[in-house]
Amino acid sequence: MNVRCELNINGKSRRIMLVAKEEETPEHVALRLTAAILFFDSEPVVEVSPNDPLLADFGFTPDLMVPDGTGGVAVWVECGNIANNKLTKVARRIKEGRLVALKENPEGGGRLRKVIEHEVRNGEKIEVWAWPKADFAKWVASVRESNYVYGEASGQSLNLVLNEAAFDVQLVSC
Repeated sequence: MNVRCELNINGKSRRIMLVAKEEETPEHVALRLTAAILFFDSEPVVEVSPNDPLLADFGFTPDLMVPDGTGGVAVWVECGNIANNKLTKVARRIKEGRLVALKENPEGGGRLRKVIEHEVRNGEKIEVWAWPKADFAKWVASVRESNYVYGEASGQSLNLVLNEAAFDVQLVSC
């Protein structure tokens, strides 16, 4: 499933295409769209190539990345289920940047936070954000192959319209 999006966020416009990998669920793609909107002002890379020179030291590819402009990663975003091994290695290798994990609901975010605390070295670097459960179900149901998004995003806050559905959401820190 490819998801085309015309984004009009914070007074700026951009078109993006999210190309879902074979194993990606609609929920995962919806989280990737969330990340693209949350970090819209930083001009994120939404389709990250494993051959990107910025990733040479990581051995992994993020769901979304914001380059820092000096050859490093400012923001590394993971969506949905994330392997502990990947979190550990990225948290260790990211220098000055942020590592953000987006989850479908606060319960899943809380479980991930507990795993991070017990099993991931440098876990204090990892930010875990989760959608309120009912809002995420509405978000996923609103995502189509062709999307129009208009509104504002700041920090963990979304105040926007996706196609015909309005959202005023504060993602939960876990």
